[in-house]
Amino acid sequence: MAVDIDAERCATEYAATRARVREVLSDLSPEQEQTVVPACPDWTVRNLAAHLAGVAADLVARRNPTGDTQAWVDAQVAERTAVPVAELLDEFDAAGPGFEGLIRKRPRSFAGLLYDVVSHEHDAANALGRPADRSSEGGVLSLDIMFDMVERDLAANGLGAVRCSDGVRTWEVGEGVVGLTIETDTYELFRLVGSRRSLQQMRDAGFVGDLDAHVPGLCHLPLP
Repeated sequence: MAVDIDAERCATEYAATRARVREVLSDLSPEQEQTVVPACPDWTVRNLAAHLAGVAADLVARRNPTGDTQAWVDAQVAERTAVPVAELLDEFDAAGPGFEGLIRKRPRSFAGLLYDVVSHEHDAANALGRPADRSSEGGVLSLDIMFDMVERDLAANGLGAVRCSDGVRTWEVGEGVVGLTIETDTYELFRLVGSRRSLQQMRDAGFVGDLDAHVPGLCHLPLP
């Protein structure tokens, strides 16, 4: 599926999500900073904040990954292991406007990271038991980006089409007969397609069709 990326909306929502991330991660104790993030079990809340700050700072400074993207991300987190979350948020906000400029200039290269920051907003909020905005435009915009990825993953794994609906919009992606269908709310669909639910949670979500066969195409990342 060809995604029509609205660069201005994506950049504006990235900035809004940065502000919400600051609210979620404000006034943490040292113990809270070391809370394990269930959706990213290799990371603490501080590691997650380091990732957000590191990605934005590196891309604005043109320190782009040259090989293994995971190694690039791991280095950003490792470099900031001892940095308190408050300072990481300051670094994120300092780099943010420059990164939002990159989204406006080259949306096909950088708008996809809106999905990353909105996902981690909710990852952190869930880990800390704090509220987050489940109706933000970021989740809606991210779904288009994510379903473009789903289409590529379905093809790469030789899987047929899937149909997903949030009750307002419907995405039918992939080739051939639809082998999997789900209808749920926007937030839950965002978390399901974003690899933020366990396999059992996905099975409980009311899919129609062969879920297990389609997981490699529907979920780009390992499931928590």
